[in-house]
Amino acid sequence: MKKRIKNVTAIGPASSANLGSGFDCFAIALDDIFDTVKISLNSKPDVIIKNISQTKNIPTQPNENTGGLVALNIIKEFNLPNVTLGIKKGVPPGKGLGSSAATASAVAVGLNKMFSLNLSKHELLKFAASGEIASAGVAHSDNVAGSLFGGFVVVSSFPKINIASFSPPKNLRVCIGIPKINTPPKKTGLARKLLPKSVKFSDAVINISNAAMMVAGFSKRDENIIGASMHDSIVEPARVSMIPNYKKIKAQVLKSGGLGMAISGAGPSVIVFVNTNQLVQNKIKKIIKSGFKSAGYNSSLLMTKIGKGARVIK
Repeated sequence: MKKRIKNVTAIGPASSANLGSGFDCFAIALDDIFDTVKISLNSKPDVIIKNISQTKNIPTQPNENTGGLVALNIIKEFNLPNVTLGIKKGVPPGKGLGSSAATASAVAVGLNKMFSLNLSKHELLKFAASGEIASAGVAHSDNVAGSLFGGFVVVSSFPKINIASFSPPKNLRVCIGIPKINTPPKKTGLARKLLPKSVKFSDAVINISNAAMMVAGFSKRDENIIGASMHDSIVEPARVSMIPNYKKIKAQVLKSGGLGMAISGAGPSVIVFVNTNQLVQNKIKKIIKSGFKSAGYNSSLLMTKIGKGARVIK
């Protein structure tokens, strides 16, 4: 019989997917912002979801909650007893910061520890990604890969799942701008409907070359290559109308020392790579704040770095 622990607490970090050129295959984990999930055994006939945070409107039906769906799938696969998930949201939902993936990855690593499942990286990714169906309607792996494994993660799904992770350059920092916009439920699924059905060959070449250079930049620990490789000729133009004042903000950010800028995930947050120069960081924050404000929206800012992946803390 598998060894059972009565309860565990796991955290899943926020993440930023795509990074411009790497749609559905690039992601990073963000430091200092995470969901916390307390998992305990229960004797009920179903998984129970409890909202233990200040965030409202967290789905409490397990098949409608990303963490709940992960739990249901793992429990079914290994014939395990049901659990109660106490979810404390630290990652704001609907902002393009992998909120659903943060919960899903925390549940996956938490259950793996609780029941001594010894799941491989690929198995953890499969189960965590299955939770994304609850929020996005599809089991896409980029955000959950970033949240699960930390660092800069590249994931490919065809013909089979492959995962590669890289440590970031020491001088690379991440600025996240979060406009205070009301976003609709299942926003990621709606954002996917904006994607073009076909793309120009030249645009595909640009994105492929930039994606390749992004990986090279992380391999060489070169923040300048990384920033320059964020340019996206396919997805960003299709989604730019969702982000107020995006083009103006981006032009000023790049002119003022930002290494590169992109839409974070499906938005509406934006991500800027910067170096450790404090003057540049302050200038970038001011540009983002004033850019959203001039479009009629307040915003919050997060200056952080690329962080570690999901883990059990208790």
